[in-house]
Amino acid sequence: MSADGGGRTYPVSGAVLDAHGDPVSGVAVAIADGPGPFPDIAALTGADGRFSFSVSTEGVYTVQGTAADGRSAQASVEVGARGTPPTPTPTPTSASVELRLG
Repeated sequence: MSADGGGRTYPVSGAVLDAHGDPVSGVAVAIADGPGPFPDIAALTGADGRFSFSVSTEGVYTVQGTAADGRSAQASVEVGARGTPPTPTPTPTSASVELRLG
């Protein structure tokens, strides 16, 4: 497989919650670090606190969420592909992450 994932994309999704476990809307969620290249964009959480975006390279990413009031949180998530023999082409797997604002 090439370093760019061979044209595949790997979905990353999750939720941003407050300290009480309630969803937080309007949080900008972006990749703070990863094996790159990764998109220099932010996804905004919806009313349910959920977000999603895709990356093109397997590896471990640091996902960071920043709320309008300055609260932030980050977590690591592993993105990759799995192949099930005899399937010759690995299937991209989705990665999920939960961010808790302090």
